[in-house]
Amino acid sequence: MRKEVLLHTCCAPCSIYVGEFFEKKGFEVVHMFYNPNIHPFEEYRRRWEALNDLVCKTGRKLIAPFPYNPLEYFSVIQEGEGRCPQCYRLRLTQVARWGKEHGFSFFSTTLTISPYQDVACIQRIGGEVGSDFGITFLGVDFREGFAESMQRAKNLNLYRQKYCGCIFSRWEGVKRRIWKSLTGRSFS
Repeated sequence: MRKEVLLHTCCAPCSIYVGEFFEKKGFEVVHMFYNPNIHPFEEYRRRWEALNDLVCKTGRKLIAPFPYNPLEYFSVIQEGEGRCPQCYRLRLTQVARWGKEHGFSFFSTTLTISPYQDVACIQRIGGEVGSDFGITFLGVDFREGFAESMQRAKNLNLYRQKYCGCIFSRWEGVKRRIWKSLTGRSFS
């Protein structure tokens, strides 16, 4: 009997390596797309379409039981240093709650593949949330597979975004690019 993992999935490129990792460990991967942080809606739609395309190619399951509602994100997130942990907690809580209610014993996230995310914080929050709901968080550090996953996404012609998804991250990226174009130096 195969066991299932409910995989919080932020985007198609990040899910390539992570999904295969869990399949090799004997899990059936069920992707959950819950990302109210993504802004604007066009970006959300592009990521959803790319993930749907990948799932069709891999034969995995994909669910999105919650409609796009950025107000969920903005109601709990404040700009500043604490916003990323707040966002991790928001998304992992919703995934864990839904997973427990629907009979899953395990959940994880593709967020831990990104070298731009605080993996230790994600692991800590995932463990806390899992404990709160009685569902095991598989907080694997997948960063070693980041470059491979991105290259494979490129080879598959999947949409690859340039920011985590939130409006704050998008603005920070714009600031860095403007600064570099004006000064020729990286923004510090």
